[in-house]
Order: sequence, then structure tokens, then C-alpha cells
Amino acid sequence: MKRKFYLEIVLGLVWILSGSEVLGLQPLYAGQKNHKNARADFEHIHALGIDADGRTLFLGAHTGLFRRENGGRSWQKVALPASTSHPDVMAITPDPKNSKTIYIGAHEAGVLKSADGGATWKEINSGLGGVDVHGIAIDPNDGKLHALVRDKGEGIYRSTNGGGKWIRVDDGPGGEVKGLYSVNISTGMGGIFLYAPTAEGLKRNPDCF
Repeated sequence: MKRKFYLEIVLGLVWILSGSEVLGLQPLYAGQKNHKNARADFEHIHALGIDADGRTLFLGAHTGLFRRENGGRSWQKVALPASTSHPDVMAITPDPKNSKTIYIGAHEAGVLKSADGGATWKEINSGLGGVDVHGIAIDPNDGKLHALVRDKGEGIYRSTNGGGKWIRVDDGPGGEVKGLYSVNISTGMGGIFLYAPTAEGLKRNPDCF
């Protein structure tokens, strides 16, 4: 699983580069010829995620959620529920075993889920103590979810049924947290660890609480 984790990152980078006009590192904007206007569409970017089939790239920005398919040269704004039509998308977590299932975490909108590849979305916040979600991690083995909530209701929440119900399980790393990731490391005892990049450095906790 560890090798698969790194392979998915490499494949994702290859996908991004092959979809650009010139093979190499360069800014990727929203598709307009005027890069200044295109940059305003995103304002700033928090997260990237690619579906399990490696065909659709999702981008989380201050102005919402965008998608890019099959190496296309432009980004399309994704329609979200009316109550959260322009959320600040902080995290994107595709299900590694089901390309149709995507989770996003948003500032002041909580967790949203799509079961049809991003065509439609619904809020799945039952049990969350707050809706300022800055990270979502999915266990690559059994699909168990963890969500990192900041400010009101701060802590780590767990769902074992695809976000149907959340339960608070830990205080979390504290401080200014930038994300949450579930990584399978071979230890002989399961080996699932939660990683959280923070303003004070990278923090790790074995998923045993």
C-alpha cells in the first residue's frame, strides 16, 4: 500500500503535466486566455485530488470546487448545494477504491460527498461538532473516514459508514492544521497512521484511538 500511495502521487503529477500546454512546471489557470482573470477565479488554492481511475482532477479553492477531465485544458466550476454554493474548499479526498465517490471538506460548510463522480453533492455533517473542516482522511483498507474540525467543535471525528454519522474520537494535533492524511505503513500491527501538516511541523498519530 505504501508503494501504491507514492505511485498515485506520481501518476497524478504526470496527469497534470500531460494536460498542460507545454510539458513542464507552469501555472495552470482556469482556462481563459487572460491569465489575470483566470487567477481571480481561484483566488487561492487549498487542495487537489484525483479520482481512483486517474481521469478527473478536482481542485479546491477559496472560490469553490473545480474539475478537469481527461487531460482537458480548462477547469469547470462544480455546482454544489445551494446552501454552500461558494464554499472555501479546504480538502479533497477521493475514495481510492471507488472512482465515483469523492469527499470534500469546506470552511463553514463541513463535509460534502458525491457518489456519482462529482455530478451531485450532499452535506454529510451529522455528528460533527462544527463545520470548519480543514482535512479529510480515508483509510485505504476499509474506507473509514476521519475529519479534522477547527474552531467550534475542534477535534478529530470518525465515520465508519461513509459519512452517514460522525463521532468525535480525539482532540487532534491542535494549532494551525493544514490537512489530514491516512497512510498505510507496514508495522505488522495494521500500520494505519494519521498525518497532519501544521504550522509547527508534521505531526503523526497511530489510528488507534
